[in-house]
Amino acid sequence: MKTHLCLLLASALLVTGLQADNEVYRTWTDTQGRKLEATFRGIENGNVFLQVRNGYVYRLSLDKLSAVDQEAAKTLKPEGLGIPSDPNLAQAAAQIDMLVEAGLKKADQKPNPLASDEQFVRRVFLDLAGRIPTREEALEFINDTSLSKRAKVIDRLLDSEGYRSHLFNYFADMLRMADVAQKARFYTYQDWLKGQIAENVPWDKVVHSMMTADGKLLENGATGYLLRDAGMRLDNLSLTLSTFIGANVSCAQCHDHPFADWTQRQFYEMAAFFGATETYGAKGNAGGGMQGMRKLIASLDDRRMQQQAKNVLRVNGLAVEDSSTNDLKLPDDYKYPDAKPGDLVTPKLITWSDDKAKKAYQGVQTTKHDEQLREQFAKWMTSPDNPRFGMTIANRMWKHIFGVGVKEPVSDIDDPNASVNPALLHHLAHEMVRFKFDLKQFLRVLCNTQTYQREATSHELADNTPYLFPGPILRRMTAEQAWDSCATLVVGADVDKFKGHRGETYAKAMNIDFSQDASPDVVKGQIENAIASMRQFGGGKGDGNPKKNARKKRMMKQNADNEEDLTLAPPVRDGLVLARASELPQPEKDQHFLRMFGQSDRQIADSESEEGSIPQVLMLMNGEAQRVIGQNDSLVVKTASAQKTQEQQVDSLYLSFFSRKPKPDESANAIAGLNNGMTMRDLTWVLFNTREFIFVE
Repeated sequence: MKTHLCLLLASALLVTGLQADNEVYRTWTDTQGRKLEATFRGIENGNVFLQVRNGYVYRLSLDKLSAVDQEAAKTLKPEGLGIPSDPNLAQAAAQIDMLVEAGLKKADQKPNPLASDEQFVRRVFLDLAGRIPTREEALEFINDTSLSKRAKVIDRLLDSEGYRSHLFNYFADMLRMADVAQKARFYTYQDWLKGQIAENVPWDKVVHSMMTADGKLLENGATGYLLRDAGMRLDNLSLTLSTFIGANVSCAQCHDHPFADWTQRQFYEMAAFFGATETYGAKGNAGGGMQGMRKLIASLDDRRMQQQAKNVLRVNGLAVEDSSTNDLKLPDDYKYPDAKPGDLVTPKLITWSDDKAKKAYQGVQTTKHDEQLREQFAKWMTSPDNPRFGMTIANRMWKHIFGVGVKEPVSDIDDPNASVNPALLHHLAHEMVRFKFDLKQFLRVLCNTQTYQREATSHELADNTPYLFPGPILRRMTAEQAWDSCATLVVGADVDKFKGHRGETYAKAMNIDFSQDASPDVVKGQIENAIASMRQFGGGKGDGNPKKNARKKRMMKQNADNEEDLTLAPPVRDGLVLARASELPQPEKDQHFLRMFGQSDRQIADSESEEGSIPQVLMLMNGEAQRVIGQNDSLVVKTASAQKTQEQQVDSLYLSFFSRKPKPDESANAIAGLNNGMTMRDLTWVLFNTREFIFVE
């Protein structure tokens, strides 16, 4: 039978996941009498898609089939998922599915049924864009009859502003990204990372930039990573290794690791790659200019202004610089026989037994220039030959989408074979390298798998039963997903247009000319302007004060004016600035919705919580967010109120909150409530407080 091989080596998972009581496979016959046993995957644009038992999907023209089979193709319900347009993408997704199925089969488990369109569209919006879809976005997807609609919405979301906001939230938690650290504001660091995500810079390049950045924080946002732990080389290295290569080495700072192959000597040898790096900014690039500034500050009459000027000086002095000498020494209490306390440490890299090549280490230990040590470390850590770098970010992105990593915790993958599916974990690492650390492409593949597009599973991880991924984990929204979904209900898709761009504004206001020939009067004027700007940014914790929030709104509008197509200022309702979580203070104040729902305080990496609590329930029932959602000028209320009948109004609300229409009994109960005195606001309160709203199904 002459066919055109179309798209993919699809997973056998599709076959095993189909219902046994349905005639999944049938014999198809072409006009020349040739036969093919296959399952019907759909018909589109005059082409029929058929999947054979080995997983291949064939595309052939409808008119090439027999008359009986042409009629069958027009009437049969397609089995399985739609077809991604890219055959390479489809094959990559199918390979993952087969590895997942192999793990399930070994444990005598079966995959979950495929998620409905309503379940899928809400989930994929939350997982990729960080918010629920609007009523219109949900209906557009549900009413789309094309076979490729799931692949198309994945592509659209990966190119959206929501994707950039949501991925920033994940990395902000991972990197402990806070507005205020080291008595300075790290807005340039945040804006730099947002820019890297927006440009889809490969992950290895992003990390390499953070490891090797130098200069002032105000001028190079990438320095923010090292400056976040200014003066704390060992702590920063411990976080670097656990975050980027999944090596849990914190114990080795003080003694040989009791449960891993790390020794204290090895830890210090790794730290020596930062032994020539200075993160106080007290010498080097500002140098004598700062000495002159200190004299100028001392001459100021106003003591309060003197103190504020010192703060400006510190902000300008926060920088990363390299000297020509590695000065790292072993601690005074070093107790092992291989060296003496206080000995200078020679940089040396670790290796793993599963290293396939040593290219990552070539030239690293032979450098004669200590100021190049960081560059050598970054080259080693981010190399595609480093077996842990690609694996760690692949495992993290898997958890980002599925709710749990193949290896937990994601900060410790010293033993990949201890994962729930070692073959899958190694394959994901290989794919990350094959995609050249393109996170967007990696997520595209994950979301196009049947594994991702199956119904979610309620699974208690505390019972130590390995989760083998019959589908994603049923999980509560993150704090940012919940907040951004609330804002979407009130504002709609326009919530993605509100951008703060605080880094550029802050750097311009705070950057002082420290050159030797700078005029004292000019510098004094710059300092005065910087002090005024510090007051402007002083409400960084967002205390809910309407006047301060109004000021924030004006600032965001001013900054956004310079950005094409991003010129809207966020609305403020009941003291709440309705911008995406990524554009609000990092982190928010303690009593804000975000913090109440588990947003990290950004002191410990990966510390956001999805645990429920009584305060969260009270926030849902009586907090500002639910009041704002139910107001007459809220988009969800205005849209529902504009419908002609009560049934249509209820449908509108359910689509807005859950991306589905109500079941008959739900619709009847809601209409009965409206007829008995319930208002539209009351109904939004009911839907907002359901379990279905706050969970990613």
